Amino acid sequence: MSSSALWRTVLFHSACVTGLCLVAASAVTAQDAAAPPRMNAPLLDALMEQELKAPLSPPVDDEQFLRRVTLDFIGRQPTPDEVADFMGSAAADKRAQVVERLLADPEFGRNWAAYWSDTIGYRIPPPELTFLNYDPFKAWLATKLNENTSWDEVIRDVLSATGKVKDNPPVTFVAYHEAHAQRLASETARIFLSLQLGCAQCHDHPFDDWKREQFHELAAYFTRASVKFPWNEGIETEVKDKGKGEYEMPNVQDPTKKGTEMTPAFLTGEKLPKGKGDVERRKELAQLIASDQNPWFAKSYVNRIWARMMGRGFYEPVDDFGPAVTAMLPVVHEALSAEFKTSGHDVKAFFRLIANSQAYQQQLAQSESIADRPFSSGATGKLRGDEIFASLVTSIELPNVTPPKVAPTKEIRFPPPPKSTRDLVAEAFAFDPSARVEDVSRTLQQAMLLMNNDQLQKQVDARPESGTVLSKLLQTESDNRAAVDRLFQLILARKPRDTELKVTLEHISAINNRGEAFEDVLWSLINSAEFTTKR
Repeated sequence: MSSSALWRTVLFHSACVTGLCLVAASAVTAQDAAAPPRMNAPLLDALMEQELKAPLSPPVDDEQFLRRVTLDFIGRQPTPDEVADFMGSAAADKRAQVVERLLADPEFGRNWAAYWSDTIGYRIPPPELTFLNYDPFKAWLATKLNENTSWDEVIRDVLSATGKVKDNPPVTFVAYHEAHAQRLASETARIFLSLQLGCAQCHDHPFDDWKREQFHELAAYFTRASVKFPWNEGIETEVKDKGKGEYEMPNVQDPTKKGTEMTPAFLTGEKLPKGKGDVERRKELAQLIASDQNPWFAKSYVNRIWARMMGRGFYEPVDDFGPAVTAMLPVVHEALSAEFKTSGHDVKAFFRLIANSQAYQQQLAQSESIADRPFSSGATGKLRGDEIFASLVTSIELPNVTPPKVAPTKEIRFPPPPKSTRDLVAEAFAFDPSARVEDVSRTLQQAMLLMNNDQLQKQVDARPESGTVLSKLLQTESDNRAAVDRLFQLILARKPRDTELKVTLEHISAINNRGEAFEDVLWSLINSAEFTTKR
């Protein structure tokens, strides 16, 4: 079905769900096939309910919505002042207004640049004698996202860049994969197309239609890229053109013999003549990948962002569109992918569409029967390490302390860079963004860091001379009930429930030291599952 035909069907059925059949029918018959209608949040919700064959759950309250959307958009929880401003607003469209504010926040780009950096870098093995540094790439991508550069343009830059990481950060993807043609072929397909081609490297894919030749034709696009790794400084890594050579598919019968020389060819059949230089090859591949004619590019992006915001993807895991994976709500997925294409791969427009929908704003499942129906209620999700660190900064002003560099010695010529507080938190809570939510487990390392990290412990100090957020709170607020209320807002971005308030005040009364009692409360809130979870 063409994009226009799909949209005519979507519009008609969605309107019927909302009782607008006659209006929709006349609009559909007059619809220009070359200009499919645009999706909005009400249409998305109607289409969701149609395919779910059930109503969506009611929206969350304002407190829950603000924390959810702030974490999703800018990677930290809202401050008490932000909560107060939002709760105090009487505007009918205040949720839409906060969506716009967060999209305009510079932290939007930084947060999602960190997501894509983790997606690209999580499975890259560390090379010898150097330490990879993704900071230039994150800064470059954050700028692109904040400027709302179209996603197809971003990916064309990532796949075709050349030069040094420090001078041209989008080269990071090719550079840190060591310009390894086979690894780049596999990861390009997995990350940007959600296709698992790795199994076709040595033989035809046993569970899909991909042939071994197709994998190595894709790898041929990267064969003239070469990488020069420096000692110790990852940002000095440089990608250059070898200037000659064609790609050979290894001879699996006899690896010592010459393999078959491959012509660069994309998965949809387009071929590139041999003899082309490195940049020309990769630019051609980038154009094919980011093209509207590519059946996987928009669907892959939509599935990834939807999964991160909604708790699971249409396909799970998000990097596998293979035949063994059963798609959830395929009509919704196709409609959103068509909208993303129509928008010109407009990143912010896609986030706006999701966040303004009731589908996104739903309450968490209230019973197991609802939990068994994905997307008919809200879902929880674990926060990334950088999101947890940002929330610790927001809530208790956790400083980012970096130890001094270690000087090289005869025994250790290349000492690793010192790890800052941010690095330690990000490392402890790191996980592969392509993994399913249920496959991301909590670890002993995470618990020990939250309990024992020196910088965290210094912030859980109620003594007046400590100058911490807790110390200042207790000095300015003598009423324990009000202080508990403020502490919950600082750490969990909400007021305590009646039972929580009762238990907390009883504990404070039982301890013969107000400061120590509130240290217990703060420590407990930081170590709660809720603090490290999006709800």
